[in-house]
Amino acid sequence: MALRAEELRILFGMSVLVIFNPISGAGRARGIADQVAAAGRERGLDLELLPTSPGFQTDSWLREPLQGRDALVVVGGDGAVRLVAPEAARAGVPLLHCPAGNENLFAREFGMRPDPEVVADTLVRGEIRHVDLVRVEVEGRPDETVVLMASFGLDAEVVHDLSARRTGSVNNWSYVGPTLRQWWRFDPCPISVTVDGEIVARDTRGLVVIANSRQYAIRLDLAAEAKMDDGLIDLVILPCRSRLGMLAWFLRCFRGTHQRHPRSIHLTGRRIELQTPQATRWQVDGDPPHAPAAVTKIAFEVMPGALPVLVPPGS
Repeated sequence: MALRAEELRILFGMSVLVIFNPISGAGRARGIADQVAAAGRERGLDLELLPTSPGFQTDSWLREPLQGRDALVVVGGDGAVRLVAPEAARAGVPLLHCPAGNENLFAREFGMRPDPEVVADTLVRGEIRHVDLVRVEVEGRPDETVVLMASFGLDAEVVHDLSARRTGSVNNWSYVGPTLRQWWRFDPCPISVTVDGEIVARDTRGLVVIANSRQYAIRLDLAAEAKMDDGLIDLVILPCRSRLGMLAWFLRCFRGTHQRHPRSIHLTGRRIELQTPQATRWQVDGDPPHAPAAVTKIAFEVMPGALPVLVPPGS
């Protein structure tokens, strides 16, 4: 009689690497990782725990521990997922997110829960889906990877403001001060945008979002139609020049009516290029990029189906 996938995983001793971010969830990630390991071992799985550390490089730090693994569990937030996703994609090792951060957008996208028993059950019975990643090219710098989204404008400035003052884990209240400061200073740089070689915006000021996922902070979901497995990147531009204009867009986003506004721009493509007359900061998956210096020219290109993801059964 043919064995089911979950029976095969147990029979052949599934090997799992569990990465945890020690500062995620105000330090709770380590305890959650221990519980995940215990639940997995009860199911006959072979699990090893490994903490992340500040400033590590995934190509040198994660490559060897990931060799020969059947799955990678990330206990942390979206930043931890982005940190390990390129190496998981290179190795072809399915990634499972056990959410222990602030927003946990990746886990929300796939219905993943911070329950060690559910995580262990997904390791045994889950299904593998291949989703897109986005490669980011800036001349003179190493390529970066977008898992969820990147943006230019007010929210990028807020992310950099918070990062400069951050001393530990954060929650939604941590963003209040940076948001008020950056809203008061709001003076967006003009940006020109090209999608698959065609100019779609020239010297436009406002908020520019490059989305691989529909998920966004506090459920604003700026690119509500974005899909992680369609081989495309979504572009959303909300043009405005003033603080009041930005506030109006925020209210529309909160109500979910922003994409119906005649001035909003929503397009899809495989390669999106942006150029600015002055260096501009950007954010990726809710954090500053690894190379945080402002840019004047940047390109985003989709990598279709690059990342295998282990999702809960039936999701």
